[in-house]
Amino acid sequence: MRIAVRLDVYVEAGCPPCKRAVKIAQEVDEAYPDMAVTIIDVAESDEPPADVFAVPTFVLNGEVVSLGNPRRADLNRAIESLLSANPLS
Repeated sequence: MRIAVRLDVYVEAGCPPCKRAVKIAQEVDEAYPDMAVTIIDVAESDEPPADVFAVPTFVLNGEVVSLGNPRRADLNRAIESLLSANPLS
């Protein structure tokens, strides 16, 4: 059984680096159509997870993979690692 791979990107309006984070999230969403990508504005969410204390924050399957914008190669490597560990069955 395949475990879904999910990327949550926490941002806030008016945050200059968050604009880049949204662009990265959109690129990842296009590159990995089977993965759930969600952009969450912390000002509009109920309460972010305790380990999200700055924006932007990238959370992959519940684990913070980047505080701030990640290098795309690093993010892709983390995603590919999860995808290869959970092949389609």
